[in-house]
Amino acid sequence: MKKIHYLLLIVVLFSCSKTMDVVKQPTPITGSGTVNLLSIELVSQDTISISKKYQPQVIAHYSNGFDTVVSLDSLIITSSDNTVFLYNKTYYGAKSGYSYFNISFKQFSVKDTTYVSEIENVDLNTLPFLITPSNTNARIIVPVVVVNYYPTLNGIDIDTKRAPGLGTSSPITIQDLKNRTIDYLTLTKFGLEEGSKFRGYNNPGQTSNVSFKIVKYINIYEIKRGLKDKQEIYMSQQDKLHPDYQPDYFDVFSKINLQTMVENNGVKEVWFSLRPISWGYPVVKDSLSNGIVAANFLSLPESNMASPKGDVSNSYRMLNDLPVYNKTYVVYGYNLERSASENIHNRGHQIEAQMSHLDSRFWGSYSNPTDGYADSTHIGCTHKPPNTTKDYDWNNKTLTLSDIEDWKPMGGTKKLINSDRWMNLKYNIPALVSNFKYDEGDSQYKWLLYWMQSIPSFNNGITGVSDWWDLFYNWDDAVLYRKKLVN
Repeated sequence: MKKIHYLLLIVVLFSCSKTMDVVKQPTPITGSGTVNLLSIELVSQDTISISKKYQPQVIAHYSNGFDTVVSLDSLIITSSDNTVFLYNKTYYGAKSGYSYFNISFKQFSVKDTTYVSEIENVDLNTLPFLITPSNTNARIIVPVVVVNYYPTLNGIDIDTKRAPGLGTSSPITIQDLKNRTIDYLTLTKFGLEEGSKFRGYNNPGQTSNVSFKIVKYINIYEIKRGLKDKQEIYMSQQDKLHPDYQPDYFDVFSKINLQTMVENNGVKEVWFSLRPISWGYPVVKDSLSNGIVAANFLSLPESNMASPKGDVSNSYRMLNDLPVYNKTYVVYGYNLERSASENIHNRGHQIEAQMSHLDSRFWGSYSNPTDGYADSTHIGCTHKPPNTTKDYDWNNKTLTLSDIEDWKPMGGTKKLINSDRWMNLKYNIPALVSNFKYDEGDSQYKWLLYWMQSIPSFNNGITGVSDWWDLFYNWDDAVLYRKKLVN
């Protein structure tokens, strides 16, 4: 029994962030003399983040020199603050700030002070797929910072008045939503890397031209509102009554030191995931009488660029919503009530925005010079495959002649295609951690991967055509040197 107590004590000493004197090795109790409790000592943590649980450890010192860890059941824990939620004598960080507890064992009491942070830096080693590029020799490896917003009242469940569910179950625990987030991001990263395999649909051995590496993964539980998500000139009367707001990016990015990561560590993207809340969501309209208020409205654009070269993105391109550093980065808004398909969809529109900005001559023929989306004889775009004129019609069975698999600036060889071409492609989907399942019949996901694989990359073999991925991801150079899609 004494040996077990001693081992527990050593574990406590090395696992806690506060320092204390090393407790001396237990001494066996001998003789028939009375053993008295002399004092108690607290081993606690200086800081925890919201949602993290923490159990205080109390060491009892006895007159015979024997020291032991007091069982939780024997402790009396009281507190009057709301920074933590106390459940079964376990603290759960619930609100940022200092927490104050009184902990008693028999005749002795100690006070515990712990700071609860609104930001959690996730151990990257727990995310092996997300931190590992699919092709470590890829010409372009994109460092990414992930930010996920999880509002809560008790550190255990998502606060559905600030993040209501739309297509998924509510209420939902933070851990369940965290796991789903990892799966969405896993399928997003996989899809983007798979999509950079130039004409990989005809070459199973093709490698990714672009790979991604998550270099910082942050969960944030409290967020300040920033600017309205639309400029006044774009807002309807309904918008003005119930305006949506973007996060205060200046506050968030300052706290996570994004500027250093962009300017010194090559970070090019922020993947910002949340359950958006806005007037346009049916769940919000149905629930305003149940405690959801317009003051909670928070959303963000599908993509938003911050650049010394100007904002070229699928947003309202406001000049003062994002902090601008000396290098370009793009914030992608990921909706946790949708799927990885929509995440890649957002990327598709960002590709369209940047490519048309660089060279409307050939992006115009690459998409559609008449409706801005898809040319029915060429390649198509995010919204439309080349065999349809209807938005989101990714599973259309109509056969159409297209040169998507042999595109050239002056036109390539055309062949009949329909949705069977991309729907019959199989992908080696990575393992997922939640109960979310990859949908083999997801026509949007499969179309977008097929479409991106048609984008000319390095060594594309098309005379005069640049590496479009290089232009897209190395945007500052592309703009500075006025690079074109076709030389």
